[in-house]
Amino acid sequence: MIIAMSILVVAILLGAAGQIALKSGLNRLGAKPSPVVVLKSIFTPLIFTGFACYGLSSILYLLALSRLELSYAYPMVALSYVVVTFLSWRLLGEAVPLLRTAGLAVICIGVILVACSYRGHAAAASRAPSAIERPSAGPVAR
Repeated sequence: MIIAMSILVVAILLGAAGQIALKSGLNRLGAKPSPVVVLKSIFTPLIFTGFACYGLSSILYLLALSRLELSYAYPMVALSYVVVTFLSWRLLGEAVPLLRTAGLAVICIGVILVACSYRGHAAAASRAPSAIERPSAGPVAR
């Protein structure tokens, strides 16, 4: 589980890095660039790096997802909102109002609650499967 969580964290961080690279690349195009200019920017180093980070992030997420339950892994991806906002503030100089900070705190609390739920799941997974979870032995003779 530690390896799967480590892979998930790296995937989340790469996704956040991709967002920052994309925004940094777009900022270099000037204020309100035309759609054609934005499309042409795909081949600039920062935009390309952003897409590459996303691609690698997706591959790592699939790897983590193959080892973790979706209902556990996907809520953890919400941490990307927190990381992107922090990096936007530090690296891009974006303002982060108090209300946004409060929303990010709520996200962190939610992620902590989801993370704490995993222990309870591990204990539940060790019990015998219920009738719904058991595979069918085939048609029942009548």
